[in-house]
Amino acid sequence: MHRFTAISRVWCESARRLTAHHSSPQAHQGHLQIVRLYVNKAPVDQLKVTASKTLPDDKNGLGKQATHAVPLAVPVIVPPTALDPKALVNEISKTISLAADSKGPSKPKDEVVASITSLPGFSRLIYHYLMLSKIRLTSLVVMTTMAGYAMAPAPFELSTFLLCSVGTTLVSGAANSINQVIETSFDAQMPRTRNRVLVKGHLSRLHAVGFALGASSIGVGMLYFGVNELTAFLGAANLILYTSIYTPMKRYSILNTWVGSLVGGIPPLMGWAACTGDLGVGAWILAGLLYCWQFPHFNALSWNIRPEYLKAGYKMMANSHPKLCTRVSLRHTGYITALSLLAPALDVTNVWFAVESLPVNAYFAYLAWDFHQKADSKSSRKLFRYSLIHLPILMALFLLNKKHWIFSQEKNTEDTLPAAVAAPDVTELVEDDKNKKEEYLVPNIVVEVGNLGATGGSIKAIEDNLLTNVASVLPSTTAGKQKL
Repeated sequence: MHRFTAISRVWCESARRLTAHHSSPQAHQGHLQIVRLYVNKAPVDQLKVTASKTLPDDKNGLGKQATHAVPLAVPVIVPPTALDPKALVNEISKTISLAADSKGPSKPKDEVVASITSLPGFSRLIYHYLMLSKIRLTSLVVMTTMAGYAMAPAPFELSTFLLCSVGTTLVSGAANSINQVIETSFDAQMPRTRNRVLVKGHLSRLHAVGFALGASSIGVGMLYFGVNELTAFLGAANLILYTSIYTPMKRYSILNTWVGSLVGGIPPLMGWAACTGDLGVGAWILAGLLYCWQFPHFNALSWNIRPEYLKAGYKMMANSHPKLCTRVSLRHTGYITALSLLAPALDVTNVWFAVESLPVNAYFAYLAWDFHQKADSKSSRKLFRYSLIHLPILMALFLLNKKHWIFSQEKNTEDTLPAAVAAPDVTELVEDDKNKKEEYLVPNIVVEVGNLGATGGSIKAIEDNLLTNVASVLPSTTAGKQKL
């Protein structure tokens, strides 16, 4: 039917044009040609029309579909200047498309819906939870917590270590989830964050809040009941600090960088407290290293995405105070070097840590100095990339040069234990011997006196017998016998 309609419209159009010219066919001598059209699934603009023959374009891949094409032969009178073949093809294609649409709309493909009961849907949900938790940032937080636990001078307990790691993971994931809930509208304005799960609508904000509440409750509970109260308090404080102070402050003041660095310095304190139950000097050195490392790392990162932060309305040093941004980065690399030299002096590590970490910190300071001098994207990118490997190297050196190892304490205890136990053993043996003698002799005296009393002996005889028995108990010295 659509072929008949197309042919009729072509003939009518040709007749109308010829009548409008009021001329004979000899005056405007046209030529009758057959335009062969291939009707297939390809767009019409991909069909190539020539004056003599129309064939599918092989460059666009239509030649491969020739077996599925339907040839449509249309007789056309083509005036030399009056008729445009492209316009004719467009007119025919409209008719064909209308005829195809009249058959009914195409069936939509079945949409895959995430479901907890099916394995693919459950896997997709877990993936969304990982993205909601900012799994890479959470992994860095957990690794610094584990480093604090490993560097503490106390026995290593696997159960406490695992509970501390899992609890920290849940608390950090909850904090990052609340952060994304608050910043959903702002993340949509930044190319770096516009693909997050809440921006894309993979999860609702209410769903994210429920996940954060569940994860934070379980995480803090594990730290409180499975580790100790101090670790749970530090985890809850870091959660509140990140979600209630740092996240809103990003839109009002550049001081958010200092608050965010404080958040990054708390995880090593949690690990140390989980292992020892208190916060020693080494815990504060670790926290100081993590705190200072945040500034060159984040400032170098924010420098290359300044337009994005500015568009989203975030207050960053890289935008409002660029000189302060580079100067603060350089200053804190110097603080890292000073803390590394201070660790052996405070008996936290041996002196080799200061020697081995010096070239690592010196190159970090050099890159920060280069960033301070040039203040361009290239220098900031170098500083950011090196910061990613600087922290693991520094933590590994700290651990390898740890001064108080648990196996050395056990060895010292075993060496001093026999000497401490030997002296009490000799004293106890002497005292036991005396007690045995007294327990043996005194009942004999009582028994003998009782026997004399039972046989009706005189008091004088009992007294003499008692003195004799007492004299046998006393040391056999001449002076003692004479006195008796």
